[in-house]
Amino acid sequence: MKRFLKILLVFILVLGFSACGKSNTKKAEKVKVYVFEAGGCPYCEQEIEYLKSLDGLDTKFEIVQKELYVDHINWEAGKDFDLGVKVSNAFNEKGYNDATYQATPFVVISDIYASSGLNTDLAGVINTAYEEGDNDVVGSISNGKSYDIRKNETEIDKTFNAINKTYTINFIIVYVLLGLIFIYLFITRNKKNKIVKTNTNSNEEKIKKSTKQTKKKK
Repeated sequence: MKRFLKILLVFILVLGFSACGKSNTKKAEKVKVYVFEAGGCPYCEQEIEYLKSLDGLDTKFEIVQKELYVDHINWEAGKDFDLGVKVSNAFNEKGYNDATYQATPFVVISDIYASSGLNTDLAGVINTAYEEGDNDVVGSISNGKSYDIRKNETEIDKTFNAINKTYTINFIIVYVLLGLIFIYLFITRNKKNKIVKTNTNSNEEKIKKSTKQTKKKK
């Protein structure tokens, strides 16, 4: 039984270290933030300016601009139009309803964000992609490689919860196993105490009987 407890404790320690250190195992050098734009589009320009203002530029992420439309007046298809359509359709299939090639800017980040329209709250999404490692969906589609897109969550907070869910489960398992060990030790200790008490009482009774018999003989 002691050997089993030692193995169980080693398992708990390994699981705990794994839960704490897992977030750094897939860290990427840079995340590609794709901006599908139209020439002269004011919202595209604002999106680019916003991204350039973030602290993580050139350290955590880089901006990759794609020509979805030549201009924002006639909406003539640009050189990256076909790629934009493929990327839009791929994300639509996973529930990203705002991922449309019919509006600009169309921004795509890893496999966790794809949406059209100006968004100046992307720092958290970029950090998440950086910590996880960039699953470059646009690059994979462009190069004809296989890719996987996670199912869309309606709120970014839910995405973070999904990411942290694994860590939470690991910690719960650790606490449950520790609880079981303490319960086992408590029960074992009580049993030992009862055995000792029983043996003590038995010895006392034997001594009393022996004393009585000795007195009778006298």
